[in-house]
Amino acid sequence: MRRCALNFVNLIFFGILLVGSVGFSETPFSVSAPLSASQAFSESDPNSQDTNPLVARLKQDAVTLWLRQYLGNRSSQFEKWVTPKLAETYILDYKLSQKGANKDVVELSGHLDTESLKGWIRLIETKGKGSNQLKPLLVISESLPRSGGTETDALSQQRQSVVAEEALNLLSREMKKLNLKPTLAAGTFSSNPPRSEKDIAQLRMALGQQSGNPVIWLFLNQCRTCELPRVDIYLYSMERSGLVASLSEELSISFRQLENAEKVRVALEPLFRQFQQDLEKAISEGKLTALPLTITIEGIESYLAYRKLDYSLSKQSYLSDWVPKAFVQSTAQFEALSYLDSEEVARRIENLNPQDLKLSRVRVDSRNIVMRYSP
Repeated sequence: MRRCALNFVNLIFFGILLVGSVGFSETPFSVSAPLSASQAFSESDPNSQDTNPLVARLKQDAVTLWLRQYLGNRSSQFEKWVTPKLAETYILDYKLSQKGANKDVVELSGHLDTESLKGWIRLIETKGKGSNQLKPLLVISESLPRSGGTETDALSQQRQSVVAEEALNLLSREMKKLNLKPTLAAGTFSSNPPRSEKDIAQLRMALGQQSGNPVIWLFLNQCRTCELPRVDIYLYSMERSGLVASLSEELSISFRQLENAEKVRVALEPLFRQFQQDLEKAISEGKLTALPLTITIEGIESYLAYRKLDYSLSKQSYLSDWVPKAFVQSTAQFEALSYLDSEEVARRIENLNPQDLKLSRVRVDSRNIVMRYSP
């Protein structure tokens, strides 16, 4: 086995095939490599497929080849992270066969979990770019019962200051895992977190030049069914002007204990650990890093052609959250998210199989792609 592991480095691919089942999480793959007699599988050993280094390397190659197909020249920055152990995580199923006149070629085929792979790419890139890509802002507000008077107002300011400091410290600690550094937003904001798209747009205007993506809003309020404080955390995308995630927790401390930094820290820690998971999920799903695009296609001569375009484009792996918006007077408009920039998306659309679609570029900017359909 040691000889096998050393010799494998010198293997040259005999044949490689990666088929993109675009639009679905399961993408079929097939990779092949020559297999010397000394590397043949022992049919009597039920674990040989899992322990043979050739199998592990073929799984690694399957993931690497998909990255090259999906990212093009950009794949090199991610390939170094693809170990056999990581590749195993994204192999949904596989089977082995030996082919060739002398059965000297081994073929590994199966399915990759490409949606999860896209999420992994987004997280790796976020960690690599850090605050150059995402500049999270923290807004803190409260709506707590007050008895009125100067003393109560002073207490409110003190406890909000304590909560703000501990929240920022905890958030910074958790977000450091993603190489991100949150900062407190400056300015005066409404007591209540934004609820509608209009409210979120107003928040973006209020933030002005400091507007970051995302915005984390911590809302300190009272439990509806008890007399304990509650914390709601909202995650907004300023890029998409939408609410991405939210969570709520009733704290096991009294209102007066909100002045105690240690008690506040202990009470908030579980909430921010959960928030970190929600943040990573939002990034992996492209809700913060994927760019919104509007794709307009002109010259569509029939509804049948429109349906064909809609179906084909919705299945492209580089487009997600595909939404048809309008089809009026031979022009269709769609909205989607993409991890790729608009120029690359337009290039890929132009290079689709001409038997399925004939689309040529009209104009492209950072958020809009206009194509013309030719029957």
